[in-house]
Amino acid sequence: MKNLCYLLLLLLTIGCQSEEQQTPSVEETPVATEELAPAKIISLNGTITELLYEMNLGDQLVGIDRTSTYPAATQNVTNLGHVSQLNAEAILALQPTAIFIDKKNEQNEVLDQIKAAGISIHTIDIPYTLNGAVEAMEQLSDLLQQEVNTANLRQKIATNQQKIEQLIAKSSSSPKVLFIYARGTQTLMVAGENTFASAMIKIAGGTPAVQDFESFKPLTPEALLACNPDAILMFDSGLASLANEEEEQSAIEGLLSIKGMDKTPAGKNQNVIIMDGAYLSGFGPRASDAALELAQKIHSPSK
Repeated sequence: MKNLCYLLLLLLTIGCQSEEQQTPSVEETPVATEELAPAKIISLNGTITELLYEMNLGDQLVGIDRTSTYPAATQNVTNLGHVSQLNAEAILALQPTAIFIDKKNEQNEVLDQIKAAGISIHTIDIPYTLNGAVEAMEQLSDLLQQEVNTANLRQKIATNQQKIEQLIAKSSSSPKVLFIYARGTQTLMVAGENTFASAMIKIAGGTPAVQDFESFKPLTPEALLACNPDAILMFDSGLASLANEEEEQSAIEGLLSIKGMDKTPAGKNQNVIIMDGAYLSGFGPRASDAALELAQKIHSPSK
């Protein structure tokens, strides 16, 4: 009887040891992990593109628009052309998971087709303010569920804003500045109220020369004489379009030959301010730099 009890106890011990060997411990049990695939983003606005690079998300861009020229890395991303001339097939071929567009350009038939295909299209509001880049970045952060630190950008904006205010305080006047959009001598438009140009001129301590209409209107000699600007502001590409090689006329000569220009203080003094288009108009991370540069040129003209 004693031997039988011992035998049963031995068998029970062996069985327990066998079961322990077959059942892995909690530490040994492999845990399944699901990695989220990187987003495949299309940006249809130069400022949004710049913000995505600022957020270290440039490697997730698969497509951009024609205005996305900064930083230099954009040259390696598929360019889809101007936002007004999009091709649905070209966009779908990139298999994007998200498309971002400036709220000002959200009405677009091609994008309606893309949306119908089940692809998310998000509009980003980019205010014409120095802090607009911070607000737009926070919108992107929320949509992409990507944490972003805006402290450095906020500090840069505050520093540049202080420098601008110091320049304005030292200036004895608020010069009238006229922004001219040019694409050759046959396409000359002036900026009115509620435009990037009007906003940037005001931030820089100037006075927009046109204040009796909104958006853009064709430039006329009568309007030019009526607003009588102290300075002309243009994109560098716009000024370059006014050159006439056949007549050996330089770009600046082409601008000054516009009827009525020689009667204005800007024409008489050849006070022309030239800046990069995306830099001046984007209201992105470099907006405060552009505003400071404009303020320096408005209040300390070279001529």
